[in-house]
Amino acid sequence: MIDINIINDYGNKLSFKNQLINSLIEYILSKYNILDAQISIIISNKTLLNKLKKDYFSLNHFTDVIAFNLENDGEPLDGEIYISIDDVLDNSKQYKVTFNNEFKRIIIHGVLHLLGFEDETEQDKNKMTELENINMRFISEEIIFLKQK
Repeated sequence: MIDINIINDYGNKLSFKNQLINSLIEYILSKYNILDAQISIIISNKTLLNKLKKDYFSLNHFTDVIAFNLENDGEPLDGEIYISIDDVLDNSKQYKVTFNNEFKRIIIHGVLHLLGFEDETEQDKNKMTELENINMRFISEEIIFLKQK
């Protein structure tokens, strides 16, 4: 069974379609024959992700997504994906894409990390971008909404 828990730590300005996010994640996992998984998506801000980067990676910079694998060898996939909505917004402006599409890309990126894909080298980054692009096609609907001030 695939259990996906989405936590909105960003606030009431943000809403999303849980079922579409779940479908996207389940679609990706099914491509890798993952039928048993527990994944938490924690949607927050750049301050929290910066703190996690400092605490767990000894790096003091902002990032849009951090994924933690929690399972031991031989156990079902278990992980947490932290997403900074502040950085997703910044990225969408920088790369001239919709907020919705950037959010989908970040979710896909986080799931790929949980599956063991890395982006340390240029070759790894290119492979992840290719996989992101393929999986972006799965859902064309809006999955996240941000109320402007």
